[in-house]
Amino acid sequence: MSIGGRLSQAVRLDQVANARFDEVMNRFLGINRTDGRCLDLIDQNQRMTAGQLAEKAGLTTGAVTALIDRLEMAGYIVRKRDETDRRKIWVELTPFTRTIVARIFGQFEEIGALMTSGFSEAELEAILRYLTIGAAVNNERARLLELHLPGANAAPEDRLVEARAFERDTRAMTATMREARRKGIDVTADLFED
Repeated sequence: MSIGGRLSQAVRLDQVANARFDEVMNRFLGINRTDGRCLDLIDQNQRMTAGQLAEKAGLTTGAVTALIDRLEMAGYIVRKRDETDRRKIWVELTPFTRTIVARIFGQFEEIGALMTSGFSEAELEAILRYLTIGAAVNNERARLLELHLPGANAAPEDRLVEARAFERDTRAMTATMREARRKGIDVTADLFED
């Protein structure tokens, strides 16, 4: 198998392992996958408005309002009014949640350091670049797939039609990446920004 094929396989294995850990973490917290993803987004951003959370999570504002209500009732987040603009409401993790996060993920900094200790700085930069581009590509693919979501009661044939349309869109995305490389331009996450 080529290095590209081995890398693709390793990424898939990593994604499955991450998804498994996320699933177990969500079960540990007693929440669903979307709630867990939103908790992570809030944690990464320190605080967010409902609108920001909806946009980043790809949810409707109504769905985010219900999600915030659930997470607040569970004691994982708190709503706080902005001190300068009283109309703006922020959601933040509670100290209780931050303690749980620190206990479950705190040691990962040391684990990460041990995992990367055998890599040179140039190798780490390459890994970082690959992961950054990979995240941008997957976000773009998710955006494109959302354009082709069939109805909830769609027949398998309807889903196949939408899968073909998505494939056409991703081929166009791939052509953009290929053209950038042909021109000697490195493929970067910037290629997918609006």
